[in-house]
Amino acid sequence: MSVRVTERLIGDTVIATGLPNSPLMVVQAIDEEAKMVSTTWFSDHHECQEGFFPASALDRAEKPKTAAKAKKAAPGKKSAK
Repeated sequence: MSVRVTERLIGDTVIATGLPNSPLMVVQAIDEEAKMVSTTWFSDHHECQEGFFPASALDRAEKPKTAAKAKKAAPGKKSAK
């Protein structure tokens, strides 16, 4: 699903849906009329890269899930041994 080109998109992390190993990119600017998004990211060699993508080619990056909390046994029940 593509992103919407609005001012709220600036600063968000996105990925390019057409690239299998898309880097995480940060939105720097948008062009609402052309529906283009300016992004920056760091390459494998730690160099800053910049690119312009159509909004239809980008998705918001998924936030990493936090570790699940250990489940406690319900009160009054014995834990499995």
